[in-house]
Amino acid sequence: MDSVALVLGSPRGRRFCANVGHACRASASNSGGHWPQSPEHALEVLGAADIRAIAEMSELEILHCLAYAVDCARYWEPPDEEDLIFVRPDVAAALRPIAGALLDSPHAAWWTEPIDRLNQNLVEKRNPIYGWSGLPLRIYPTKDGLEQWRDEALDNERRFLEYQIEDPDRNIGGEWWSTPFANGTTETTRARDGIGALGVFLEEDSSSNEARVQPVRIYGAPRIYEITGPQDWANLVDTYPLPVPASRRFVWYDTTGEYRDWFIPDWVSVAADYDAVHLTLMAYLTTPGIAIPLSANSGATVLAGWDPDATFWLRSNNITVEGEPPS
Repeated sequence: MDSVALVLGSPRGRRFCANVGHACRASASNSGGHWPQSPEHALEVLGAADIRAIAEMSELEILHCLAYAVDCARYWEPPDEEDLIFVRPDVAAALRPIAGALLDSPHAAWWTEPIDRLNQNLVEKRNPIYGWSGLPLRIYPTKDGLEQWRDEALDNERRFLEYQIEDPDRNIGGEWWSTPFANGTTETTRARDGIGALGVFLEEDSSSNEARVQPVRIYGAPRIYEITGPQDWANLVDTYPLPVPASRRFVWYDTTGEYRDWFIPDWVSVAADYDAVHLTLMAYLTTPGIAIPLSANSGATVLAGWDPDATFWLRSNNITVEGEPPS
């Protein structure tokens, strides 16, 4: 499948392209300040997009369009009205030249690149209710955080299986993410010249525009798994499978429209072979929010909760904040 088709096969990719088309429409009068709420109006707006103008967009303008698509990501509920419009074949066809122009932009040259080992940053967002954490931005030892995460994931799966046995039709929300959110894991992103750390504004379901940023240093030769698209994510899950069919049954049905035997990575097993996992920006445009079939296991997986270009560090032995000695 070509890159344009992969982008248009993903809800985040379609939303991004639609935002760019909206920004480059030939006349601002074609739509108001909001996206149209009908397929007909969407086709009108996208048909008015000046494809040549995409080549003139700055990197910041392009990433702002992406930020809106990232912020709208929801993996615990059905697609919103706009995502349902963009998935229609006629609207997706109208998005195709926009996607092609975006991928041809010189600002897209790094979207397929692996982790930038010389340019990584920690980001802390200010909680709108509780404020700043009060803790220094530093790398904390992973210790047994992943083992605790797996124990809790298995307990959660058993609990949801009991719910399912008691009432098979009971729709219960629960954990929807497939990322290694565990004590001691660290998330970093690169910075772009003139823009800053991407983690400041490329964040799913963002809650704040205020952030603290701390550069980090990678030393040694960490083993980093690169996710460049859906197949890399499927291969990771197939190699290190953790079945979660009960706990993800309803939340991932809502986001994909499919009931499947769901799997996520067993991050404890992943950490035995890799120190970190990086999601390229191109992978973000092609992978999250869709049911991805597995080949070595009978089922499917969903990438959910992973920000663009983010690297999750499963081990803390190859990374430290600038100015601190290696641990």
